[in-house]
Amino acid sequence: MNIEIFFIIICYVLIGFLLVIFNLRTNFHWFIKATMIILVTLFYVLTYKSFKNLLGWPSSESLPDRFRLVAAQIYEPNALINSEGAIFLWVTDMNDLAGLGTPRSFSIKYNKELHEKVSKSLVNLKNGVPQMGENLDEDKKGIVSSVLKKEKATAVSTKLNFFDMPNQLLPEK
Repeated sequence: MNIEIFFIIICYVLIGFLLVIFNLRTNFHWFIKATMIILVTLFYVLTYKSFKNLLGWPSSESLPDRFRLVAAQIYEPNALINSEGAIFLWVTDMNDLAGLGTPRSFSIKYNKELHEKVSKSLVNLKNGVPQMGENLDEDKKGIVSSVLKKEKATAVSTKLNFFDMPNQLLPEK
């Protein structure tokens, strides 16, 4: 377990302990005490939901327009375990340090066409040829638009292209 996660757990226990002391040692109205308990409980739930993105869970946002493929994992649909299948991509944004930034994990619903494209690019990656990708999806679902339409924001784009990364031009000597 990381020391950061351990520190967060200690902080949550401390907040709960302070809430118990607050409720036992004060003469506030029971409504104020109940409101404090509900607020702290909501705080726990909201922070738990938000930490999923910080701890490496795949993002459900749309992929960057241009990205460098670092790795991929393909899970085909399986009727035995009732799985719809998914494709997980680890990519770096080409706008950040020319694709050499920190990789981010993205989850995409399984699609046979996309499976073939990702498989071919994985073979090239294993052969030492860096792969670059483009997200050609024009009607991306942003978080704000999906909240307004009450839809789930997912990266469902099947309009992805993968190709060999161009060689970097070195300055003349």
